[in-house]
Amino acid sequence: MMRLLVAGLLIVSMSACAEVLPIAPRPAVAEASDDLFLLVVRSPADRHPTGQPIDVFAELLYQGPKNSETIFHASSPIFWQIVQLDGPAVMEGGMDMPCLSTDLQAGAPKRYPFEKAGVVEDVPPFNRAWFEEDALRLPAGRWRFVATLSVSLGDCGGEPHELEASVDLVVGP
Repeated sequence: MMRLLVAGLLIVSMSACAEVLPIAPRPAVAEASDDLFLLVVRSPADRHPTGQPIDVFAELLYQGPKNSETIFHASSPIFWQIVQLDGPAVMEGGMDMPCLSTDLQAGAPKRYPFEKAGVVEDVPPFNRAWFEEDALRLPAGRWRFVATLSVSLGDCGGEPHELEASVDLVVGP
């Protein structure tokens, strides 16, 4: 009877400890692909302390039959959006529309860090000061980072390829 009681206390004690331990951040990764391209969005951690810089980036991989491919795009092949999942804030993104090109080697991913873009709002967090700061910082909350690939082959306005992938991150204490 005593062994059963001790074993029961040990199980209860272990359960209580498991509930109070903080959840460790894990990498956040999402991907989308078509017949030629793979778009991967990554953040080293799915949780970030309030006030600390957040690292989010996209990787673009050409996985087609040729050794290389030239893609045509606006100022970047990737544009970004941020959506607050537990509030109203949205950075809708946007970019200049010149016709630029980038050569991609098959099997060699090209990295595109998150870039702030869009309309400056009068309310935080997406105000002028936020856009002017180099680091990406967000207030506490749940945030979705959406990377959209928008390219064409052959020339601007040629064969279109569009992909979208997103990761959800938590910012908080």
